[in-house]
Amino acid sequence: NRESSFVVESELGVAGIRGTQFGLSADSDSAELAVLEGKVGFLDTNQKAKSVETAQKVAGSDEGAGEVDSLPESEKAQLAKAVADSQESVSEYDLTRLANTVDGYTPKPNYIVKSALNMELIWCPPGSFIMGPGGKDNEPAHPVILTQGFYLGKYEVTQKEYEKLIGINPSKFKGDNLPVEKVSWTGVVAFFEALNKEERIPKGWKFALPTEAEWEYACRAGTTTKFSWGDSITPQNANYQDSGFEKTVKVGSYRANPWGFFDMHGNAREWTADWYGAYPINPAVDPRGPNEGPGRVFRGGAWDYSGQGLLVSARDYNRPSARFNRFGIRVSLKQVD
Repeated sequence: NRESSFVVESELGVAGIRGTQFGLSADSDSAELAVLEGKVGFLDTNQKAKSVETAQKVAGSDEGAGEVDSLPESEKAQLAKAVADSQESVSEYDLTRLANTVDGYTPKPNYIVKSALNMELIWCPPGSFIMGPGGKDNEPAHPVILTQGFYLGKYEVTQKEYEKLIGINPSKFKGDNLPVEKVSWTGVVAFFEALNKEERIPKGWKFALPTEAEWEYACRAGTTTKFSWGDSITPQNANYQDSGFEKTVKVGSYRANPWGFFDMHGNAREWTADWYGAYPINPAVDPRGPNEGPGRVFRGGAWDYSGQGLLVSARDYNRPSARFNRFGIRVSLKQVD
């Protein structure tokens, strides 16, 4: 009946806990938490919490936690070496991939769509975030709560995957592993109809476009910056106007965001399920946009966009029948209402 736990109070980074370094040792009689950098909360067997910060340590036993003490220099050196050794060991692993596939690390492993050439989808758990602001007065930043998790494509749908299901390739820039483009919103609906018919999916689920809120939630991946990697953009981050390609490039050519999604910024614009309309001012729960509007929303910018057009919050729309060489698809798998 002896039990204790600890809570890391720090922002999540791409491959772990940003700015927090600590060591935890335990045996059948006690546990000790030593913090080299950052802040870690220790909850003892009596459910009493103690905050352990940089250069501090605390020990716990079946009697509860002791006093928070300073970490001696000798123990600092030992812990620093252990942290460095751990960092060297994990450098061999793709931690983003690991975080999205290891059972127990996240609620669900990746979903593989066999009928579409093993297309890979990543699970997005329920959660909340601040959506927006967009570029107009009717697009204020506002809290959004998503009560249901969903799967989203790790990559934009490729031409090879699209052609496997539909039998044609409408793209201007040809290449099996380039994103499919020149697909209208109505054409995307037809793609999902074929996918839902062909693929054996769990009862009560369906393939569909993500809502605008789901798309931004996955793009942000827990970040609050202008882009999922920070507040500025260079040609090393994404395929856009300054990259010089003047066309789409192979999916996955740039670094993934913290949740493992590629090309959420640039390459091909991505249709969403929503009609374009004003954002609500108050918090929104599972928003789906208005019932009608001037066009369907697309997100993420494209190869011919300026850097500002690739912002996480940037949004635009077009008529559902529009077909351009910058319109692409990202697959969502979600529960049916």
